[in-house]
Amino acid sequence: MVVDELERERAILDTAAVLLLRLGYNRLTMGDVADGVALHRGLVYLHFKSKDELVEAVARRELERYSGRWRERLLADPQGGSVASVYRAMAGALQQLPLAAAVVARDQGIFGKYLRRPENLFEKLETVGTQSFLQAMQQAGAIRAEIDTRAVAFVLDALTPALRQTFPRHGQAVTASALPSTEQVVDALAELLELGLTPSSGADLEAGKAVMLDALAGAQAKFSDRFRCTETEQR
Repeated sequence: MVVDELERERAILDTAAVLLLRLGYNRLTMGDVADGVALHRGLVYLHFKSKDELVEAVARRELERYSGRWRERLLADPQGGSVASVYRAMAGALQQLPLAAAVVARDQGIFGKYLRRPENLFEKLETVGTQSFLQAMQQAGAIRAEIDTRAVAFVLDALTPALRQTFPRHGQAVTASALPSTEQVVDALAELLELGLTPSSGADLEAGKAVMLDALAGAQAKFSDRFRCTETEQR
């Protein structure tokens, strides 16, 4: 019987993603993953040499999915191309992908001790850098020329963990909360961004959308490198 190694790897990644959300990095073991996918532990180690390697592969794949979902939402938005539309698309994508939200927020509850590992994924991997993106949007005429992109990037990055607090908790029923809804927060922030960043002559939405789509395409290519290499090695 021929074993589809790529299908087996996907099953390992799927199981590890579910368990990572449920148990967190600190409690997760390779044995848990092997049991979850009904494989001998040694077969899991054939694909991933360590728990860290497995967790990094899960995170990279999730970021690739996140970029794809973000792109879909940006393309579907009639106002896609403004900074506000980009943030709306980002928030919508993160709501649909709880593990991606944990990655973006560097969630200590999920990634625990891994975040303190030297040269961990979050140190090595450059995602869609907020400041470089804002600078590109500025050059394209999608945001005001006099805006301090470094300061705006700092504020937006700091808001991501706060936004994630409004998301429904994975595996938990939605209950009444003193927090505003995700939609309320995103709408309020989008309005602030439109008022604060849009040039007086209006934003060049087509140019802004092109900048973002190029950035997302580059990010997806980077995130999928590990899987393209795996496929090449197995052919």
